[in-house]
Amino acid sequence: MCGYDGRMSITVVLSALALVAVLALVAAIFIGGAVYVGRVRRRGTAAVLDGARKHRELRD
Repeated sequence: MCGYDGRMSITVVLSALALVAVLALVAAIFIGGAVYVGRVRRRGTAAVLDGARKHRELRD
C-alpha cells in the first residue's frame, strides 16, 4: 500500500493551514506597520497621535 495513511493527509493539511495562518499574521503586521509609517511621514507624529486620541475619545 506504499505506506500511505489517510490520517497523514489531515496532518499535512493542518500543518499547511497553520503555516498559512502564521504567514498571514506576519504579513498583516508588516502591512500595518507600513501603513502607520506612511501616515506618520505624511501627516507628522503629532497629527497622528492627535487623531488617535480623538478616535479613542469618540469611542468612549
